[in-house]
Amino acid sequence: MVASATRDARRKLPAERHDELLRRAVEISRTDGLGAVTLRKVAADLGVTPGLVSHYFSSAEQLITAAFRTAAAEDLDAARALMADQPTPTAKINALMDYTLDESSMDVSALWLEAWNLGRSNPALAAEANALTEQWLSCIAEVVRAGTAGGEFHVRDADVAARRLLTMIDGLGAQMVVRAVAPAELKHIARSYVISELHLGVSG
Repeated sequence: MVASATRDARRKLPAERHDELLRRAVEISRTDGLGAVTLRKVAADLGVTPGLVSHYFSSAEQLITAAFRTAAAEDLDAARALMADQPTPTAKINALMDYTLDESSMDVSALWLEAWNLGRSNPALAAEANALTEQWLSCIAEVVRAGTAGGEFHVRDADVAARRLLTMIDGLGAQMVVRAVAPAELKHIARSYVISELHLGVSG
């Protein structure tokens, strides 16, 4: 098995091997959590040596950071694509709420909770979480600005509204992870907050 794995390692280009290791780390993070991502675990799952993994990722912290960055960025890309398919800013925001607070997004919400916790002792992970948060804020603020310009929303500061909406999503997502509130109720709370925050249905 070791000899076979060694031959396989030689056959793969560095970029291919890096992507394979990273993809496995992402899968582990989604199913078992960021804390389960270790050099040994990834190596064992792929039938390679821990030394090979450490050649591409020098520490578990670096691998965890890369796994989070990849998984969280993919989630953001999926949300952007979903909103892009919607005809109006209101529809985009509603689609975002449905996506982020659906049970299928529970693993991503759990991923963020772990990233915030582990980030206390992993500065690189904290930096990635902060950078991705800024991307989320920019994405939401863009929709809010479009809705305000078109008369659908009535807000004074799109950036402030975006931060409040994202904070609401994060808070409800955390409750979803521990199953404190049923998904249907979470979405109802979210929609009620959106109406209040964006002043939907209020004439100029």
